[in-house]
Amino acid sequence: MRVLSLKDIIDVQDLQDIQDSFSQVTKLAAVTVDFRGEPITKYSNFTNYCMKFREKGICRDICYQSDAFGGLQSARTGKPHIYRCHSGLYDMAVPIIFEGQFLGSILAGQVKLQGTENKYSTSVPGVSEEMKDHLNTPELKELLKDIAKITEEELESAAQLLFIFGNYVVKSGIAQYAQQQLNEKNNKLIAEMKARIELEKNLKDAEIKILKSQINPHFLFNTLNTISNLSMMEGAEKTTEVIFFLADMLRYTIKNEVNYMVSVEQELSYVLKYLKIQQIRMGHKLKFSINVDEKFYNLKMPFMILQPIVCNSIDHGIFSRDRGYIHITAQELEEDILLTVEDNGVGIEQSKIDQILQGKYVDNQDELSNGIGLINADKRLIHQFGPDYRLKINSIPGKGTKVTIKIPR
Repeated sequence: MRVLSLKDIIDVQDLQDIQDSFSQVTKLAAVTVDFRGEPITKYSNFTNYCMKFREKGICRDICYQSDAFGGLQSARTGKPHIYRCHSGLYDMAVPIIFEGQFLGSILAGQVKLQGTENKYSTSVPGVSEEMKDHLNTPELKELLKDIAKITEEELESAAQLLFIFGNYVVKSGIAQYAQQQLNEKNNKLIAEMKARIELEKNLKDAEIKILKSQINPHFLFNTLNTISNLSMMEGAEKTTEVIFFLADMLRYTIKNEVNYMVSVEQELSYVLKYLKIQQIRMGHKLKFSINVDEKFYNLKMPFMILQPIVCNSIDHGIFSRDRGYIHITAQELEEDILLTVEDNGVGIEQSKIDQILQGKYVDNQDELSNGIGLINADKRLIHQFGPDYRLKINSIPGKGTKVTIKIPR
């Protein structure tokens, strides 16, 4: 559970206004502090005596210790705590608690009591000689005369009033905070639903395009087999190899049109065949490596995610270079694995990466732009696993690009 702070749930200016009004009516000094003891409001009605006393470093420190003592006692008991400070003045610490969580306290007081029998504990044990000398200066003695006197009943009533007020304000603030959090979650859910609907529409459009251009699979494979046999008869080994890889790739895509999720092993096998075809096509210009531990092979990922990324690396990254490489690796995290496709291509400018991840970038000169494959891969990962699993693209123009896919284990 997240640790709430008073600033999360209370308007500090409203709290300051209420605190100032309370001090004006009761003649008590007051300040509100968070659970660390740090003030979140300004002091209200702070006495001249206490301000003068705190001018000396050792005296200021003992005052802070006194306030810390009062806040700690109130936090322990969950009730207002009244105590006597080293100057003989009376203070109170009122805890602000919500559902067992101590959020802070309201410190008030700096008053004398009429007819008290000193039943309240002292906040700081003992006073040093240096402090006694400071307390006995004529100026402080004169300022002490201006300190207001109230009855014990008035002090305890003020403490109870602060306790009721403080915790009522917090409960109201918590209700508003909870509503705000709920609204944010609802807005996020609506945005995710819109993105899902858009993706499903895009997938439907893609299915229609596939149906329009579909060739009978049996006819296609029979034709490829015929070409393969002819190339073997003619001794064209490279041609036979390319046809074999292509037939395997087509078989994979047709087989998994219905199975949206495939294993990492299947996806890597498909990409391997694609890379071998490209290597035959490009010759010495392309080198590649696939280093993925077999323990990741059975993990599931969306069908045809890696190939568009690799295709982008070749066509728009390294095709124009004299020599290019593509490395595919996997890294283990606590709950996920990271699949990385890295190349030494021309790179992508950050502005284009931002447009790609916003689903906006399209190259006007090429319908199959260097953004389309990445945009679709990003949307499909979000659709399957949620927004925490979108693509991560790091690129240095002129040096290369690294695209990372996160897959839950």
